[in-house]
Amino acid sequence: MPNNLSGKRDRVIEIVKTEGPLLPITISKRLDLNTTFSSAILSELVDNRILKITSIKYGGSPFYYIQGQEEKLQDLMKHLNEKDKNTAELLKKEKILRDRDLDNLKRFGLRQMKDFAKPVNVTFDSQTDLFWRWYLAEDKEVNDLIGKYLEAITPKKTDHKDDAKTLEVPKTGVENAAHGQIKLQQVYEQELKKEKIAKTEPEVKIDTGKIKAEKKEKIKEKIEKIKNVPEKTKLEEDKESEVETEDEDHDPLGRFLVDNQIDVLDQKILRKNKEINYIVGINTVVGKGVFFLKYKNKGKINEADLSLAMHEAGKLPLIFLSTGELNKKARELLGTEFKGIIFKKI
Repeated sequence: MPNNLSGKRDRVIEIVKTEGPLLPITISKRLDLNTTFSSAILSELVDNRILKITSIKYGGSPFYYIQGQEEKLQDLMKHLNEKDKNTAELLKKEKILRDRDLDNLKRFGLRQMKDFAKPVNVTFDSQTDLFWRWYLAEDKEVNDLIGKYLEAITPKKTDHKDDAKTLEVPKTGVENAAHGQIKLQQVYEQELKKEKIAKTEPEVKIDTGKIKAEKKEKIKEKIEKIKNVPEKTKLEEDKESEVETEDEDHDPLGRFLVDNQIDVLDQKILRKNKEINYIVGINTVVGKGVFFLKYKNKGKINEADLSLAMHEAGKLPLIFLSTGELNKKARELLGTEFKGIIFKKI
């Protein structure tokens, strides 16, 4: 095996080309390299668009592959949780799925399985509708299927009674479009509004090695202010303790961040005092770690809240803070489908 870096890089490409998709640990063993060094090479190759990386993970690690190996990604569906695996199989069979026809878990699952589900926005009768296409489906096939679907659900003016009957849409059954399910449509429209708001905001990109100088200065100023505060008399302390207790009650999030020595690297306020997304730095036993921290001021947190937060977190580990409790369903899923999420009531 070549000793120079260029030779190792070429060897990685050769191994992935022959055996991909592969986990980093497998590549490390093939090259007899430590995981950190091989991961650095893989990261460079991905940045240079020589290798591709999957959204799906196994043991917390993604798979690496090259262009032309997309069909092999189907073999990785076995690493999806049971519900998402069923959703992926359904999409593979049908080739297209209309987002609003699906239940919440399927819809959120499709948003996460980026390797297998590709979004398609279709404008029809001045309205935009979201469809999901199987990632290997040909453009022509997708266009034909969506066209036939829209034609089937669009009422036509005709004198033929038989034709009119064929255009009727069943009002029961999740898989049969369920246009009569007003509740699902309302939820769908609410999700669309959230997505539109999210799309108008700039994407957060984190560089763990760089924190803006302005933020550093603000932190220094706060530290200096704390250091320079004159000592208070016992009477003053007693008087202010009540005020401090009230502040803690009104700002449990701020108190949590301070008590746990969490550094805020970036934040995005979705709804003031109700929902905030943070990128934070936290000291761990192996050094400084970067986390996605979701704060939601809500009485009951459901599985949809957790699923959306996972989608927002992307590749970062997720901490979910809330003033409320998990509902029964979310609590059950926290140990299975949402395993890895750290939930904390504050």
